[in-house]
Amino acid sequence: MPETVNRPAPVFFAHGAPTLALEDTSASRFLKSFAEEGSAPAGILILSAHWETRDLKLSAPGQLPTYHDFGGFPAPLYDISYPAFADEDLVDEAARLLEEAGYDVELDSRRGLDHGAWVPLSLAFPSAEIPVMALSIPRGSTPGSIYQLGRVLAPLKDKGVLIIGSGSTTHNLRAFQPQGSPPPQWATRFDDWLDNGLQTRSIGYFEDLEAAPDFRRNHPTEEHLLPLFFAFGAAEPDADAELLHRSYEYGSISMSYFRFGK
Repeated sequence: MPETVNRPAPVFFAHGAPTLALEDTSASRFLKSFAEEGSAPAGILILSAHWETRDLKLSAPGQLPTYHDFGGFPAPLYDISYPAFADEDLVDEAARLLEEAGYDVELDSRRGLDHGAWVPLSLAFPSAEIPVMALSIPRGSTPGSIYQLGRVLAPLKDKGVLIIGSGSTTHNLRAFQPQGSPPPQWATRFDDWLDNGLQTRSIGYFEDLEAAPDFRRNHPTEEHLLPLFFAFGAAEPDADAELLHRSYEYGSISMSYFRFGK
């Protein structure tokens, strides 16, 4: 009898500020509890808002360095290492799926994991024993093109791979307020619009982001929203978008976590 493979439902993680790795907040506590819900995945594929490239890139097999891609934060942050590795068989399978769908993908052995990847992973899977692959966001991507990347890589779920998009549903760093400040209406209104769209199960809802309420106030640039559509695309067509947790940090930064399916 063949062993049954756990098919993890794709998820979207808000990664917030790098200090999420150190602070005790509602979001960090949620991430720490995330892996307690079920069996560990056989691997992880993560698309982070902080890895934008001209062309599509995927982690090469081997050790993935912890990339401290920030400055001016508390010294203990720079001491954190998340010693993840990329499994050769899983990388080969991801690359095969992309190439068969017509994508040119380059295996990158230098990048490692940026804080959009290692911060949430270090909280949800602190042992760093699960193989991890990172995928880049090609410049010029749209919700539709990132959704399609998720569709192409969805068969990795059959290998037990957890597909993660890591970003933020609101991300205006110029609107930071002291921690604990109430969220402004322009942020909560955008999250409401987003929630309604995900319930339609249609990427067409997001075709014109500029039409969303206060879009540019929430996203002066789009890279932090795009990873949501990666997880959305990797879901089964009839999967519900389940909001697992939502809180707000520094006033307007939405710490929203979605699972697409069961």
